[in-house]
Amino acid sequence: MRLLIFVLLSALSTSGQAAPTERQLTLLTVNCLQCHANVHTGAPVMGDQGAWGAILAQGKQQIMTHVVEGLRGMPPLGYCSACSEDDLITLSEILAGEALQEAPR
Repeated sequence: MRLLIFVLLSALSTSGQAAPTERQLTLLTVNCLQCHANVHTGAPVMGDQGAWGAILAQGKQQIMTHVVEGLRGMPPLGYCSACSEDDLITLSEILAGEALQEAPR
């Protein structure tokens, strides 16, 4: 697990994003990556700009609505009942990459 956290922090440090907390990285690992790191789930894979293109076009506000309410196979809050609003925003930005930070509102 520490290796995964190190790899994620290394990738994020070059992207211009604020570094997530260790708690957020744990939440990412035990919740989000169960689907967003597996191409066979139908979920857009973390950092795959091609997979995120149509989603990002909806704008950050709509994306966050889907995160909170759930959409298709993604349950509300992505099964992360321990996530705060700030956690959900940070984790979504990690998954979608810098493009989510720049997505229209």
